[in-house]
Amino acid sequence: MVQFSVAEEIFTTFPDYLVVVVVALHVDNHCHVETARTLLAETVRTTQERLGGTDPKELRAIAVWRQAFRVLGWSASTYQSSVESLLRRTLKGNPPPSINPAVDLANAASLRFLVPIGAHDLESAPHGLTVRPSRAVDRFLPLNEGEAEIPEPGEFIYAHADEVRTRRWVWRQSRLGLVTPDSRRIFFPIDAFRHVTEQAAQEAADWLAEQLRTLLGASILRGVVDREHPEIHLNNIEQPS
Repeated sequence: MVQFSVAEEIFTTFPDYLVVVVVALHVDNHCHVETARTLLAETVRTTQERLGGTDPKELRAIAVWRQAFRVLGWSASTYQSSVESLLRRTLKGNPPPSINPAVDLANAASLRFLVPIGAHDLESAPHGLTVRPSRAVDRFLPLNEGEAEIPEPGEFIYAHADEVRTRRWVWRQSRLGLVTPDSRRIFFPIDAFRHVTEQAAQEAADWLAEQLRTLLGASILRGVVDREHPEIHLNNIEQPS
């Protein structure tokens, strides 16, 4: 049974942390390529118009992650959350390229609602994914085909067994489990903090789920993982009516 969980150590440090989960099943990621690309381009344009001239670190949705990284001893300048990196690139005129419809939609949702959103092919994670501190055996394969990296001891990671899928919590994703045009089952974690970005994460999930249904013919499962509910089985979370 495929499970997603967050370790208690994460909640001990950040009790308000939560993940809004979107699982897309029966995805046709060859569909509506141009429509998804256009949605991403439109989102880039409206983000530039809406936030042009803004220093991202002054935005509450960005600042909460910078503060969390500082708590963990990570330089907020050296290590930026995925949403801050995405926003900064966009505002500098270097927006994310179109990759494939599912990834384009996830990037558009991240920019629209200013929350980190991952995209993982579930076929590559038969044991599910966990957010937890790193262990000595964990290894990370970067996107650039570089050598395997060893995370810092206790570094917060997304992991499948001893494979690090995202380093430094929501910083950099591995080349393992990337979503491709042939991906059929996709896990989208939307990371948030209660009372700060929780509503934005739910709105991002609503928007993303609707696009995945409409454009890619997906069946959608939704759930939330938090301190009171630290794990869910991705096979049997309830499908909203």
